[in-house]
Amino acid sequence: MISVSEPVVGIMTAKILLVDDRPENLFSLEALLHPLGEELVLAKSGLEALKALLRDDFALILMDAEMPEMNGFEAAEMIRAREKSSNVPIIFVTAHGQERKHMFRSYSVGAVDYIPKPFDPDVLRSKVKVFVDLYKRNVQVKLQAEMLHEIALREAERKQLAVKQELEREHIIALNEELEKRVAERTTELMAANAEMEAFCYSVSHDLRAPLRAIMATSKMLIQDADHKLTDTEKGHLDRQSKAARRLADLIDDLLQLSRLGRADLRLDSVDMSSIAQACSIEVLSRQQSNNLQIEVQPDLHAKGDAGLLLIMLENLLENSCKYSPSGGTIHVGKCSKKDQSMFFVRDQGIGFDMVYAPKVFRPFERLVRDDEYEGTGIGLAIVKRIVERHEGRIWCEAAPGEGATFYFTLG
Repeated sequence: MISVSEPVVGIMTAKILLVDDRPENLFSLEALLHPLGEELVLAKSGLEALKALLRDDFALILMDAEMPEMNGFEAAEMIRAREKSSNVPIIFVTAHGQERKHMFRSYSVGAVDYIPKPFDPDVLRSKVKVFVDLYKRNVQVKLQAEMLHEIALREAERKQLAVKQELEREHIIALNEELEKRVAERTTELMAANAEMEAFCYSVSHDLRAPLRAIMATSKMLIQDADHKLTDTEKGHLDRQSKAARRLADLIDDLLQLSRLGRADLRLDSVDMSSIAQACSIEVLSRQQSNNLQIEVQPDLHAKGDAGLLLIMLENLLENSCKYSPSGGTIHVGKCSKKDQSMFFVRDQGIGFDMVYAPKVFRPFERLVRDDEYEGTGIGLAIVKRIVERHEGRIWCEAAPGEGATFYFTLG
């Protein structure tokens, strides 16, 4: 273990990200900074730079301002928008010279310096070294703070133990008895409150099931008793009505179960995710009005989880994708691997969104569109997130305006 007094700056290597769409510029920067002895990571576009920042921590970013597809200013804005990379210093190295508009824009997006070409190699190398040393010092301070905190905790534990040993045994017993009494009283109160809540939920669900049973029974009686008077279309409507009522009754049960997730165990079992996704696809597409959407489900998708809750989760994800997909679009449900981690995904070709707003996507009642543009309550994805987390998994999304969205999730 490194002691608090040991220097860290001299024994660690910092990573520097070099971003330029021209290979010759990257080669020049790499040769220029190689004597510093730090790890140089090369990126040929703003997108490659963003991907690198997702993987590693960097002491400094040297970036060209003008690049195709995503210029340096746009990349810098996205870097600043992400919490993990928001404090990484950015230096723009550009051939635009002293153009004031470019200089002002570089500082407006959070750059720490703007160096026009041609530049003095020694000056650039010195500036880079200053930021690298500062990064290393910050790392050193953080490590030292953690070690000091650990020492303080150990000292506090030692003192606490000494105090406990000084207390009289009778006094400790009395405190424990009082604490146990209070815990028992509080436990009794919580159990009574839970029982009352369970009874209320059961009553509400019972009152909701009664009209649903009436709808199902009436539909079946009409089909049986008036079979010769009904057309095939009318029979189909009645059958669909009966199935919809049954689905609503099942949904009530699932939502009640969801409300008890913090108290009850999940019914974990091997689940055929492909079959569940296919069933959800048929149901979701049947509610679409001439949108000509297609849902493609990868075969042989398997997981371990609660089948009822996973059905609700996939249905919410597919309904969300259908809502924002264009006519004739295709939604994909499948499984992939990234960084040796297996994950499921639901991908659409819809309107997408700016990743700056990604943290809002799974918050209850948070919507990225106006209510008069797209219908919805803003709670579907919040339910999805809760179900995934109850399975000890995680869910996240990747999107871009006009390029659709992909929701990734794991299940424990």
